[in-house]
Amino acid sequence: MSGVMRSTARTGVLSGTLALGLLVLTAFASASETTDHVKTELDHLAGIVQDPALQEKAKEEARKSMVRERILRWFDIQEMARRSLANHWAKRSGQERKEFVELFGDLFVESYTTLVADHLGDQQVTYLSEQIDGQDAVVKTKFLSKRNEPTFVDFTLLRRGNVWVPYDVVIDEVSIVGNYRIQFDKVIRGQSYEALVKKMRLKRESEGLGPAAKKGSM
Repeated sequence: MSGVMRSTARTGVLSGTLALGLLVLTAFASASETTDHVKTELDHLAGIVQDPALQEKAKEEARKSMVRERILRWFDIQEMARRSLANHWAKRSGQERKEFVELFGDLFVESYTTLVADHLGDQQVTYLSEQIDGQDAVVKTKFLSKRNEPTFVDFTLLRRGNVWVPYDVVIDEVSIVGNYRIQFDKVIRGQSYEALVKKMRLKRESEGLGPAAKKGSM
């Protein structure tokens, strides 16, 4: 092999190695961004729950309200609602979808707020791994209580522009969206979509949620 050919071969190998290295670095940076996003949001929530200025009994509702607002901004509620209805979503009109997203959002955010407020403050979070597949990602975590009892929580996210947003949480292998989907499908098939919406409205009213409750608190 001539000196020129050897030089060209070495240059080709070096270029290929550099290109591979850049691809690996890009993938790693993207993956880290996903985990960092989840960590940032959980740190914000933990900061609210642990805030010394919000620990008095009189501040409990204010603390929950701040957690609720943070969760509402973080999660893609419409995507969660759509996936929870599954194939029933396509049969709904634009107005029906809008109403369902509002009902679903109120109920999910309230239940998840209670979960966060009751447990996140005394849990140690470990970030185990992450998987990215195009526009979808999963960040796996472990929550460890003061009793050293582990709870494994996976955050499933999708990319919206430059931001990763969660649309499901899997707690000890139980999907929140999957659980909703089973319940909603059972009511719709056994009764009707209208019956499901009625149940959700009654649930929202019983917990003092929704537009009427918000208006009354002003």
